[in-house]
Amino acid sequence: MGKTDAKLLRLEAKFRAADDRRKEATAKTAELEEAVDRLMALVRKAEKKEAKKAATTARAFDRVMCTRARSLAGLLAKVRVRTRWNTDDEESEIAILRSIIADIEAMADEASTGATENHA
Repeated sequence: MGKTDAKLLRLEAKFRAADDRRKEATAKTAELEEAVDRLMALVRKAEKKEAKKAATTARAFDRVMCTRARSLAGLLAKVRVRTRWNTDDEESEIAILRSIIADIEAMADEASTGATENHA
């Protein structure tokens, strides 16, 4: 074997070592991608669950705001719901305000009607 062949054999050995490291890196990348895929599947499942829970909460919020408060306790219940609700949404704030105003107006009407009936 001549000097040139010895050099080629050393270069081949370096190539093989580099290629083995590349294959290991490729395998590690594939392993990580599989793990990410599994995690993303879990994330999608969690997001669907979260969306269902958010829809249920939104329906409960709507039911609270559509139910007439007949006393201060009822108004305070709506205020507590408002405190917990995501009120970054202007539409929700308007719905809350309209609901509470309608409740107060209804209470005022009942109070004035009751006062009129008691004096009659």
